[in-house]
Amino acid sequence: MQSVADRIELSERFSVFVLSDVAGRAMTAKEAVEDPRIAARYEELLAAHLGFYEALRLRERRPRSAAQRQFQDVAWGRAEPASEHEKAYVWHLRRHRIAPFNPGAPSQHIDDAMTEFEPGSRPVSSEVGVKWDNAWREIRGGREFW
Repeated sequence: MQSVADRIELSERFSVFVLSDVAGRAMTAKEAVEDPRIAARYEELLAAHLGFYEALRLRERRPRSAAQRQFQDVAWGRAEPASEHEKAYVWHLRRHRIAPFNPGAPSQHIDDAMTEFEPGSRPVSSEVGVKWDNAWREIRGGREFW
């Protein structure tokens, strides 16, 4: 059973606030990088609530409300951030390149690995076979065995 103080704390942590600029429209996480006021607000939220955010994302804490479940979905990349807390945490995850907001480097195509070799040449040095053969080489009684 939750106490009244615990419920108030949870509702305050995840009440829906939307950052607005002068025109009154919602600010995105991308615009927060350009606006130092928004970045400062995100830093303030992260300083106060980062442990709570991390516990929800890493499943160390179970969500106790729909807002916290929504926050988990956003942290796992299943939903778009709507509240100020969600936007701040997504901003943090992108800044630290934490998945699912970490765009990985594109993998090299299999044919691109062969571009530096002449057609028909072996992309493996001739030492590979020699190293393998020498690994099984043994000298017993003045005789060499392979």
